[in-house]
Amino acid sequence: MKRLIIVIIALFSVLILKAQENKVNVDSLYYQAKKLYTTKSYNDALVKLNQGLLIAPDYIDIRVLRVRVSQALKHYNKASEDLSVIVNTTTPNVYRDLVLRQINLAKTSEELTSFILKTEPFYLDDVDFMLSQMETYIKLNDHDKAKSVIKHIKYKHLNQEQNYRYKLSLKRLNKNQIGVYHEVLSFMDDYPLKKSWNTSQIEYSRFVGANAIIARVSYSKRFVDDALLYELESYPVFSKKLYAFVNFCTSEKADFFQNFGTSASLFYGVTKWVEVEGGFRYFSFNDNVEALSYVVGLTSYVNRFYLNARTFIGPKTNDKFVQNYQLNVRYYLNSNIEDYIYFRIGTGISPDETTRFKQIVTDINLNSFYTILGLSRSVGRRYTIQGSVGYLSEELSESITGNQINGSIGLKCRF
Repeated sequence: MKRLIIVIIALFSVLILKAQENKVNVDSLYYQAKKLYTTKSYNDALVKLNQGLLIAPDYIDIRVLRVRVSQALKHYNKASEDLSVIVNTTTPNVYRDLVLRQINLAKTSEELTSFILKTEPFYLDDVDFMLSQMETYIKLNDHDKAKSVIKHIKYKHLNQEQNYRYKLSLKRLNKNQIGVYHEVLSFMDDYPLKKSWNTSQIEYSRFVGANAIIARVSYSKRFVDDALLYELESYPVFSKKLYAFVNFCTSEKADFFQNFGTSASLFYGVTKWVEVEGGFRYFSFNDNVEALSYVVGLTSYVNRFYLNARTFIGPKTNDKFVQNYQLNVRYYLNSNIEDYIYFRIGTGISPDETTRFKQIVTDINLNSFYTILGLSRSVGRRYTIQGSVGYLSEELSESITGNQINGSIGLKCRF
C-alpha cells in the first residue's frame, strides 16, 4: 500500500513539473513572439504563436497577439477565426477595438458578413460596431447591406463624432440631393422702386465619388419681366489638395440675366489649414455687354471657424475695373458639416450672384455695400434647412443711394 502511494505521489509530481515546464515554455514563446512583433518580424512571430497555442489553446494573450500578427500579414480570415474564439471565451468589450479594426480590414462583402454573424451577438447595442459595418460595406460597394445597417442606426442616440460619421456615410450612400430655395428682395423707402423682386431656385445634385455635378434652374420676376436662368455646375476633385469649380449658364431672354456665362476656379491646399483660389467669371448680355472678372481667394480653417477672403477684379469699363471685396465667416455648431452660422460682409456685387450682377456692370463709378447673416441646420438625418437675411446699400447715381433688404430660405434633401 505504501509503495502504491509513493508511485501515485511520484506521478503527480512529474505531471506538476511537466505542467510548470509547459507554462514556462508557453510564456517564453509568448514573450519571444511579442518581441518579434514589435520589430515587425511577423512571420517569425507567427511561428512562435502557433507553437504556443498547440501547447495551450486557451492562452488568450497568445491568441490576441496572433490576431494582431495575422492582421499585419493580411491573413484576415485567420484573424476572424481567432477573434470569434476570443469574444466567446472572455469579456467582449475588452477586445472591442480589435473587432472594429477587423471589420474595417475586410476585403470582401462576404468575408465581412461572415465575421459579423460570429461577433454581432456580443455588440448588439454598440453604435460604433454598426457604423464600422456601414462604412466598410460602402467601401466594398455593397450598398444594399449598408442600407440594412442604417435601419438599426437611425433611431439610436449618436454623439457628435458618431453623427459626423453617420452623415458622411449617408453622403457616400445617398448620391442624390434636391434643393429648393426662394429669395425676396425688398426696396426701402429711399429707393425709387417699390415692388419686391422674387427669385426661386430648384437644383439637383449628383455625387459621383468625391465629385459633385449640379443642375440648377432659377426663375426671377422683376416688376413685369420674368425669366429663367439655367446652370450646370461641377466640383471635380483631382487630389487631396487640388479641386476645381466649373459653371456654365444661359437664359432664354431677359435684360437682367446673362445670355451666356462660364466660370471656373482652382483651389489648392497649401497646408492642412490654408487654401488658395484663382479663377475667372465671364458673362455676355443682351445689349452686347460683356463682363470678364478675375477672382483670387484665401481660406483658412481655425478650430470651428471657416475664414475666407475673396476679391473679384473686372470687368474693365472706361479704363476702370469693377471691384468686389468680401469676407466670409462660418462657425460650425458641431462636427456635422451641415450645421453652421455664416456671415458675409463686402463691397460691390459678386459675379457669383448671377441673378444680380448686371446691376453694377452698367456703371462702374457706383459703389455698394452689403452684409448677410445666415444659418444652416440639419433636420433629422437627411434634411437641411437654410435661411438668411441681408442688407444692401448701393449708389444709383452720384446723388441717390438705394437700400434693400433681402431674405432667403431653402431646404435640401439627400436620397
